[in-house]
Amino acid sequence: MGQRPAFNVELGSAALCLELDCNTVFDGSMGTPCPRCGSVMSHPLAAWLDRGVRASARPVSESPVRALTVSPAV
Repeated sequence: MGQRPAFNVELGSAALCLELDCNTVFDGSMGTPCPRCGSVMSHPLAAWLDRGVRASARPVSESPVRALTVSPAV
């Protein structure tokens, strides 16, 4: 018998359930609720996985952020 893939959902249609006690990844392509808890609150998984790529791809011309220095009042 051949092995079946553990997770057979395309990344483009995968959704992450946003319920605190759930966090299930499921096929959200049809707008279906989470199969585990029934919640309709979900977010595309690809957007979560892409966060680090976008954060490290900042333009080089962007100026650095200055620190705020606070002095005690005299």
